[in-house]
Amino acid sequence: MNNILNKLYYGEICPCEKPAPNTKRFIENRELICSTENKLLEQFPDCKELLDIYTDALHIEEQLECEADFERGFRLGASLILDIMKM
Repeated sequence: MNNILNKLYYGEICPCEKPAPNTKRFIENRELICSTENKLLEQFPDCKELLDIYTDALHIEEQLECEADFERGFRLGASLILDIMKM
């Protein structure tokens, strides 16, 4: 059987993996982040450890937001299916 549940179970679909957007806006923002981090480190070299802690915390927050978004999206999809089944 090749349905979505089997694909999910056998690892053919991994909801937590998503490629970075390949848009001009994303690329420009990524470049801004990198250049700003480099400028900060040039200006405040003693703050590298603090900046690393800060960026790690931001990445964790982003991951938690992604998990919550996934859960909300899954619940919304399930609710849509239930409503369709009532028709």
